[in-house]
Amino acid sequence: MTNGVDQPAGGSPPTDEPVRILVVGGLDPGGGAGLLRDVVTAAALGAEAHAVGTAWTEQGEGVHEVEPRAPAAIREAVRRAAEARPAAVKIGMAVDPATADAILEGLAGYGGPVVVDPVLATSRGGPLWSGEPREILRLGRRATLLTPNAEEAGKLVGRPVSTLSDAAAAGRAVVDEQGVAAVLIKGGHLAPAASEVTDLLVTALGTRRLVRPRVAGPSPRGTGCALATAIAVELGRGRELAAAVESAGLWLAGAIAAARDVRGERRL
Repeated sequence: MTNGVDQPAGGSPPTDEPVRILVVGGLDPGGGAGLLRDVVTAAALGAEAHAVGTAWTEQGEGVHEVEPRAPAAIREAVRRAAEARPAAVKIGMAVDPATADAILEGLAGYGGPVVVDPVLATSRGGPLWSGEPREILRLGRRATLLTPNAEEAGKLVGRPVSTLSDAAAAGRAVVDEQGVAAVLIKGGHLAPAASEVTDLLVTALGTRRLVRPRVAGPSPRGTGCALATAIAVELGRGRELAAAVESAGLWLAGAIAAARDVRGERRL
């Protein structure tokens, strides 16, 4: 098992050949976020996705209902999918600590890159994780990369994260104190607002700023899901971590610029 951040994922050189990734997460029936967004993102990047659902959600202004799948069933589904040796794994909604443990057990024999998007709530505020926020770090410690937004990062370290300085300190705490190999704190909601978005990639080797254009207008739903999936695709192609993150971020900026309105909501 490996979660190293300095070697090409899977030990293979970068390639443009199609890759197959495993995506694990919850189902948003509208497809704006979650597992369906993961599958669409992989396809947009020329990859294939094998999906394992953790829960079915019913969503409106908040989460109306979450129907979790049995952890034992998730464990076996992940195990079978991992045995097929996907190029990378992306984990989104993990429901609760029991489900997180089931995912980890299913991945026990898998040695490739794993990207974890620590989904705690929907963009509308409805809860999607029923444990204490820091309990999701059991997945983070298995990951090649953890991808919290500013609010999620704040909950992981127990203090507000609103500036780049806050984000850098939070990322360093998660890496140095919680044993996570690498953290990408997404900068879309960090002050000050400007024409650029600065994401912070924090590893044991240091902190790197990754800057991409800020697209004017409201942010579409599912951008966090899409970014984490895009990074998994790039890692699966054998790219080094920082290059994978940068490539995925630039792709996302283009996808946001091309987003369309669907029933009053911006969609990628």
